[in-house]
Amino acid sequence: MRVSKRALLAVGASAVIGLSSAAIAQTKKSTEATTVGEGEALMLHPKGAVHKSATKVTSAQHEAAVKKGAREIKPGAVIYKQGGKLYLLEDNANEKASQSFQNNFDVDY
Repeated sequence: MRVSKRALLAVGASAVIGLSSAAIAQTKKSTEATTVGEGEALMLHPKGAVHKSATKVTSAQHEAAVKKGAREIKPGAVIYKQGGKLYLLEDNANEKASQSFQNNFDVDY
């Protein structure tokens, strides 16, 4: 059976694409864990698990939470765990919070 040049080129190109895709996957710094839609809630468990509520937050629950101290988290905020404790780093007047961790993520805001 004779193999055409076109077939050999197609196989070679596929192999190169596959190898370059594997190289890109290996250099990826972060992955999108989830998204948070309107009314959805996330809870960070002390052991590190992230739970997403199956029910929506109502306006009454939101108002009650704000009265108890809930506040807006700025875009680009970073939550991380160190020494068994969870930390939240937000923007300040001079610097984006994520700048301290930018080498850990593939995205910027």
